[in-house]
Amino acid sequence: MDFEDLWEDLGIRIGPFGFGFHGQGRPVRYTRTEKFHVLKIKINPDVKKEEIKVRLTKPGVLEIEWPRKVEGEEIPVE
Repeated sequence: MDFEDLWEDLGIRIGPFGFGFHGQGRPVRYTRTEKFHVLKIKINPDVKKEEIKVRLTKPGVLEIEWPRKVEGEEIPVE
């Protein structure tokens, strides 16, 4: 883990938008700058850029899709 990941995992924010401290393991993080909103989502690092689909489904709703990690074998039951 590099310093930037550690800094983000701890959730330390110092600046005009407040100070916060959060524990590790938060998969979704929202921040903002003076001009933008930023939503950061941690997903499986094995997922390739080409496998991620992002679409605006209707005004104000953003949908993000990526493949699930398959563990084990699916066995049909009859």
